[in-house]
Amino acid sequence: MLGIVYFFLFVLLVGGAGVAYLALNPPSDLIRQRIADAVHAKTGRELVMAGPASFTFYPAIGISLKDVSLSGPPGMDGKLVQMPTLNVSISPSALFSRRAEIHSLVLRNPTFDFRIGKDGRKNWHFAFGAMPIRYAELQTPNTRRDTEQFDVAAADAAHGASARVAMGDVQLDDVRIEGGTFRFTDERTGRSEQIGDVNVKFGLPSLSQPLSATGNLAWHDKQLDFEGTVTDVLNINKRQPTHLTFTAKSDVLAASYEGNVLIDDGVALDGQVKAQSDSARALAQWFGTRLPPVSGFGPLSIQGTLKTSGNVTDFQDALFGLDGASGKGTIRVTTGGVRPFVEANLAITELDLNKYLTSAVTGVLATEGGGAPDAPGAAPSAPDSGGASKQPDEIEKLLNAPATKVYGAVQRAGWSSEKLNLTLLGIADGNARANVGKIHFKNMILGRSSVAVAIKNTAMQANFDDVELYEGHGKGIVTLDGSAGTANLGANINLQGVSALPFLRDAANFEWLAGKANVALQLTANGQSQLQIVESLNGTAAFRFSDGAVVGFNLPGAIRGLSHGDFSGFRKSPSEKTDFSALGASFTVTNGVAQNQDLQLASPMLRVTGSGTIHMPERTVDYTVKPKLVASLEGQQGEEAPTGIEVPVRITGSWERPTYRPDLKGVLSDPGKTVEAIKEIGKKLKGKNGDEIVDKIFGKGDDDATGSTADRKRKAKALLNKFLGNQDN
Repeated sequence: MLGIVYFFLFVLLVGGAGVAYLALNPPSDLIRQRIADAVHAKTGRELVMAGPASFTFYPAIGISLKDVSLSGPPGMDGKLVQMPTLNVSISPSALFSRRAEIHSLVLRNPTFDFRIGKDGRKNWHFAFGAMPIRYAELQTPNTRRDTEQFDVAAADAAHGASARVAMGDVQLDDVRIEGGTFRFTDERTGRSEQIGDVNVKFGLPSLSQPLSATGNLAWHDKQLDFEGTVTDVLNINKRQPTHLTFTAKSDVLAASYEGNVLIDDGVALDGQVKAQSDSARALAQWFGTRLPPVSGFGPLSIQGTLKTSGNVTDFQDALFGLDGASGKGTIRVTTGGVRPFVEANLAITELDLNKYLTSAVTGVLATEGGGAPDAPGAAPSAPDSGGASKQPDEIEKLLNAPATKVYGAVQRAGWSSEKLNLTLLGIADGNARANVGKIHFKNMILGRSSVAVAIKNTAMQANFDDVELYEGHGKGIVTLDGSAGTANLGANINLQGVSALPFLRDAANFEWLAGKANVALQLTANGQSQLQIVESLNGTAAFRFSDGAVVGFNLPGAIRGLSHGDFSGFRKSPSEKTDFSALGASFTVTNGVAQNQDLQLASPMLRVTGSGTIHMPERTVDYTVKPKLVASLEGQQGEEAPTGIEVPVRITGSWERPTYRPDLKGVLSDPGKTVEAIKEIGKKLKGKNGDEIVDKIFGKGDDDATGSTADRKRKAKALLNKFLGNQDN
């Protein structure tokens, strides 16, 4: 980079010297040859001025050179720069003051071709000689002595270091690049970039005053306007930091920088930066990255301390915002590899992951109302104008729900076949740790979460150290490998003390179970779509609920039905529930089919076992639960009662429209046995009064209760007195 600066200064001073020489010695061929010889002697490069030269003497002394080019370093093919026209003029006073007062320097349509060779050499590095070289002499014919040398030379570098330009006082009045093109090529990787339509004007009253630049350029079909000021130009030559103020603006980005800049082998920055964009998606596309088609990646802002050194960029004390979320922390980006390597430690207030999920992920579950999930940020539905009409209860909503929709199209079985977009995995490698105040994922809301994410070669591992969710905590590891073009997933998750009803409702639109839940999942899957992921799901799952309830079933109602020969109480009703002290089950999942053989529920006067199969790809169930009325008011601590009435209930059909069929054969085929079982229950409960039994079922503390609970308790007590005899004696 310093070599590029040297080159421009070199052109300015050599051009000025040449014009000065021309004022008294007009032969153009001679001046061109002298300049070319000096450049070759100084740098080992070929400066070619193939076209004719023309001269002006008023209002300034100048020369216009055609077809000018400068070769790369010895051993590297190609030209560093070439241009159709180079115009240079100096102030006449420079002839007497020996100051490089460049009145005008205009590079028209230049093309700069910066290259890194396969051996790592950079063609913009200049090997300046150590001794001063006389590029041109101001010589008057027939005078006794020549004028003093007009030297543009490199001073001796201390202790053998590379040479630096020894400059006198330079003045740049009108220095411009018009219609320039800058190409950057790395022959080691084959990567190439080009910036076109570069128009920039420089101004430098003197070396003791700031250097200013203003202009614009075109990159990836967008124009970028910029302006900047360098306070101390001499520090550039000394390879010392100088102060830079810079602003840039396009239709997708507004950025500013103020701080130190050091130009040596590269550019090193240390200062404050601000940047914002109305669309992170448009900004990423401008930089050559296409983000997935999601609703997120909108407004973006970042500010903080920027430090660069070589291929390492550090953001310290960074404040950033994206799509309404805000955070702070440190970010380090290292370039030079196949992908950037990002290291980050962030604190984020709130993160809505729904904004970054494609339709291949979001089109899974019907909402409670039965339609497709609302797009993130969508306005709530308008209330029904017919307010007097009867509102359907929860079971009616479930039964009447249409098929799940994905972006307006009905998706077979509720799973999306759209190909998953794994673009984000390939943007960068890195390690990041984030502490997030709140996370939104589909309908779920997670509290404070600590997560560490590592990505390498399009494979990700996320470690959830501690996640607060639904009054409980969770931890686990999730892996996602997209290197083979498919989503190879793995999950090992443990949840403790989670409030089951809201969690299952938000996670799976499942509202049958309440209580405190412990969940363990060990699952793997691989596929290109959501449907393929479900079809390839393998592993194990286990859950255990305590102090909960099966929502939708009422044991006293079932007992009342038994007394009249009516078993409809085993059908689900959203207004009823059956409390339990413990519920547990484990599942083995093979190719998306979950099998269970050990369901157990313990409740006062009720024991439930179950087994069956859940076909997740088809979203169907074939499961048999066996509720058993027993003569025990204890839950899981009570002695297992062998005597009771067991009525198996088979649950079959789709998840959206399951059917429940009690198997009455065992009860109706032997009524005498059923009567004996009822009598045995009566014996077990002998000595218990109705209040004690009912309180055990419904809980104490409701003596003053009114409404449905009190009504159920009264009816249950009357039923027990009728069914088992007067229990108050």
